[in-house]
Amino acid sequence: MTTSAAPRVTVIALCYNHQRFLLETLESIHAQTFQDFELIVTDDASRDDSPAMIAAWLAAHRPDAAFIRHTANAGICRTLNEALALARGTYICMVATDDTWEPQRLAVQAAAFAGLPESVALVYSDAAEMDEQGVALPDNFIAHHRPGLAPPSGRVFSELADGNFIPAMSTTIRKSALAAVGGYDERLTYEDYDMWLRLAERFDIVFCPGTVARYRIVGSSMVRTLFVKPTAQHCFTNALIRQRWLGSALLNAGQRKRWAVCLSDAAYDLYLLDDRRARSVLWQAFRHASGMRAFLLALSFSMGISRKRLKRLFGQDAGAGT
Repeated sequence: MTTSAAPRVTVIALCYNHQRFLLETLESIHAQTFQDFELIVTDDASRDDSPAMIAAWLAAHRPDAAFIRHTANAGICRTLNEALALARGTYICMVATDDTWEPQRLAVQAAAFAGLPESVALVYSDAAEMDEQGVALPDNFIAHHRPGLAPPSGRVFSELADGNFIPAMSTTIRKSALAAVGGYDERLTYEDYDMWLRLAERFDIVFCPGTVARYRIVGSSMVRTLFVKPTAQHCFTNALIRQRWLGSALLNAGQRKRWAVCLSDAAYDLYLLDDRRARSVLWQAFRHASGMRAFLLALSFSMGISRKRLKRLFGQDAGAGT
């Protein structure tokens, strides 16, 4: 249990409409063999019974914990920054309340970090994947996202630029490193990939062998829904992450080409949604990808011609099929 002295670890549990899984997650935190941690639980304006369930569980098991309860949805990045402002631990561990931890999760990574230099910002391990009912799926997280390749350590920006393979629920992060890169970007709809890239630019990242968590794949989760049917803000998130690095020498030629395509796709999605940010993103897409579609659509937006007006003029979406 924590004492008045600063704990070694701050655990942040993040809830949004997780009443089906919430108690399992909280119990997995409570069952940790390493107990030198403080607990901060957040609820980002859930529409189910999660807030009441959290309050009751904390009163019974962790009355010393902090509970950040939103009445309006703030998004995961703003919520994390709010929790980090309260955090007293040297290290930060986070878990969404539809995932669970193995009992040794904190102990394994706290021991790993003890022998590492300040140049290491993050330690990560693997996570098993499970379905909504908790049934194990064939792949672990890293194998799913990086098939056939060993988990890298050190300066791993290039590996991350090929795709995110770090399971957020299986990471321990040095709090000072999070502060050094400026915390989470509150413009974004998802937090992990952008943060891993920013940490990897400046710090080492180390793989700690073992499977320390279970990642639940829920078809109706906010993250999966956003990727299937993206909102304008999610498209803008994808654009912002690509814009941040496309001008960097850290990307190789192949990565730069793939990232430029991703930026162009995000720009076109914003155009289809008639989002006002489409114009600036389309110009960025043209700058990096030199696509004629991006140029024409950016030019039309600059002239005040919206997608709806173009469709009225030409009978279909401009750029469709190009």
